[in-house]
This record gives sequence, C-alpha cells and structure tokens, in this order.
Amino acid sequence: MFKERFLKFINENKLIAPPNAVLLAVSGGLDSMVMAQLFHQSGLPFAMAHVNFGLRGAESDADAAFVENSAQAYGVPFHLTRVDTATVAAGRGMSIQMAARELRYSWFTELVHQHGYTAVATAHHQNDVLETILLNLTRGTGLSGLRGILPRQGDVVRPLLFATRDELAAYAHEASIPYREDSSNADDKYARNRVRHRVVPVLTELNPALLTDTLPRSLEKLRAAERLLEHQLAQSWQAVAEQQADRVWLPAHKLIAVREPAFQLGEWLSSYGFRADQVNAMLACLNQTTGQVFQSASHRVVHDRLVSGQTGLSLEPLSRLDEYTITLHDWPEAPIEVAEQFELVVELMKRTDGFSIPADPSVACLDADKLRFPLIIRPWHLGDRIQPLGMMGTKLVSDILNSNKLPRLERERIAVLVLDSEIAWVVGHRISHQFRITEQTRRIAQFNWRQK
Repeated sequence: MFKERFLKFINENKLIAPPNAVLLAVSGGLDSMVMAQLFHQSGLPFAMAHVNFGLRGAESDADAAFVENSAQAYGVPFHLTRVDTATVAAGRGMSIQMAARELRYSWFTELVHQHGYTAVATAHHQNDVLETILLNLTRGTGLSGLRGILPRQGDVVRPLLFATRDELAAYAHEASIPYREDSSNADDKYARNRVRHRVVPVLTELNPALLTDTLPRSLEKLRAAERLLEHQLAQSWQAVAEQQADRVWLPAHKLIAVREPAFQLGEWLSSYGFRADQVNAMLACLNQTTGQVFQSASHRVVHDRLVSGQTGLSLEPLSRLDEYTITLHDWPEAPIEVAEQFELVVELMKRTDGFSIPADPSVACLDADKLRFPLIIRPWHLGDRIQPLGMMGTKLVSDILNSNKLPRLERERIAVLVLDSEIAWVVGHRISHQFRITEQTRRIAQFNWRQK
C-alpha cells in the first residue's frame, strides 16, 4: 500500500521520466534510506550520492561508509564527496546550514549534468513542509513561503511529500530498513530542530489530523491561490512595464493606478533582488525630485524623467557602459566604433565661403587647426568642465546634461572629445567655444555622431 502511494504521487506530479536514472540524495538517515528502498522495490533506476560535511568527525565518516555499503547492496552507482563545511561557511560569512545546502546542491547539479541523471531526489516529507512554513512565518513571508516545499523545483524532486515522518518510520520498521541516527537532529541549537521538537508537537496535539489531512488541503488551496496571483501579476506587469532598449520603464502614473502598488511592485522586483524597504522607498520618492537610485546585487532602479517630461522608475542592469579610452593620433578614415553604443564619422574639409554649420547637435564642426593630437574619446566624468559655445567661463558637463533633461541612463552614456585635458565637445550636445569655427578657420573637422 505504501509503495502504491509512492508511485501514485510520482505519477500525479510527473516527477520521474524513465528510463534515465534518478540521483538520490542519501544521508543514511531514516527518510533517505526509505526513499532508496522504495526506488529499489519499485524497479526505478537510481544512483546514490552522499556528502560528508565533516562536521561530526568519525560519525560523519561512518555515515558515508554506511551509504556506500547500501549502494553496493542495491547494485547502483555511488557518488561521494567530502567538504570542509565549517571553513566554507566562515569564508563566505554564512551559517553552516546554509553553506551545507549550497555545497550539496551545487555538487548534485554537477553530477546530474556529468552523468545524465533525470533529476535529483531528496527525502523531504510532510513534516518538513510544516516546519518550513513555520520558519518562513518567523522570518516574514508571502504566499510562496506559505505553500511550503514543492514536489518539483527545477531538477530537484521530492517523491516522499505524500507521507509524514511517522508513516516513514512505520514503513522502515515493517520493511526492516536499516538507517543511521544523526546526533545533530537532537540538538536544539538549530532553529529547525526547535520547531520540530517544541512547536510541531503542540500543533499536532491541537489537531491530530494536521499533517495527514488539514495541511495537505490547505497547501492545495494556497498553491492554487499562488497560481492565480502569478497570472494577475503577469497581466499587470504587461500593462505597466514598457521595454525601452536595455531598460524597463515603469511610468509613475501607471504604478500609482494599480491595486496594492507596494505589493505588486515588490513581487515584480523580488526576482531582481530588491527588498521590501527599498520598494516602499521607490513608491515614496515618486512625489519627490527625480534622481534617487536603489540598487540590488544585479540591478538598479532609478527615479527618472524622460525627455517628454514623464516621470517613473527605470529598471536597469548594473552593467553600465564600460570605461573606455579611444586615442586618435591622426584623422580617421573609417567610422570609429565606441563601446558598441555609437559611432563617430570624422570628415576633414576646407573652409569655403558657402559653408553653413549644421543645426543638428549630433554634428560638431570644429576648427581642425586648433585641435591637437592625440585626441581622446572617453565617457564623461563627474567634475568635467567645458567652455560652452558663446560663454566666457566654464560649465560643468553634468549641469549641461541636467539642463537638457536627459534620463539618467542616457546621461551616463555620454562621451566627450578631449585634448590636453580640455573638452572640445560633449558628444551630441555642446561644443567648446575655444574650438569653434571663426573667420580665420581654414580647415574644418566635422564629427558626425550616430547612436546605435
């Protein structure tokens, strides 16, 4: 009967696709040894993998030997690795439990790719689901944290989620399945163990059917609600977000109009690594002056203003235009490619009586005889100054770009043409008064800026 429930759960959730073998993550404890026996009894192809975390000395080594002997008895491939978990955790500044999780799943992923296993199976069960939900509640969570552990996440499957720990123990006793007790499971210094030993017994005393009936029904409803929410979030994102080149533009008036804007914006941006407090600050700044920046590990959100005057939030990857320096030692004959963002075409010509300076700001006409090599093309920097055409003094480049009301992302990509530390042209915007065309100009260097 228990084996039939096991196979039914696998089929209903489409966890396994024979004939490829499944890699079982086996610690040697009750749960994983029951999982291995069920795979064996069901005739499902599998291999076994064990991580020796080196945290319990001889006991850890004995666990590894036990699992290896079990794999030999089943006649299946066995994989073993040993890691210095404590050292890794200290080096990465994380807990031992988190380091162990990252190490084992990283190794399992490597094995799947190397040997062509169809999935990694872990021995999580209903008690693990309840413990995870309770821990998530203590840390703060949304629907995804309340629906607990899923039967499948990527290459990881959990074929024992149909059962409770007591049911697994009863099956192990009935089938005489050997297993090892992990002494750390009794140590209440770990948060999960405190929940397991102190909280879950009280809850199951209040409702004896909690794990076998109430929790599964509640999870079914929560997972359905999550699917509906995901559909709604996808629709509202499509209605608000505007893709513009390499950024996503979220207009302020659309953001404010959605229902529960803080919740929806938080859900949209969670996959980019933004925190709830950052999201609240983003919405608060919509009524303030533009320019505020919020950053995650991979992206940033800028409160910006378009040339049209529309304000909103700009979601951008952190891969800003790379720092570059292009040096010209002579007049180029071919177009100059600048950081895959734009190109400059330089044309040298004689001054004629009928010459007229183009009004297009993307074209700069400079006195060629006043320009001295080498000429440098680079991104503008904070503190850069230029003497704009028609002015006696200098002006910060940043002030020129701000007065032109350029969005922040466009401002960052502006380049300058420099010689001897003097800026001759803020590319696409303003030339220097010192290098202007005058009555005495004999040769003209015309620079054509072509944005990609």
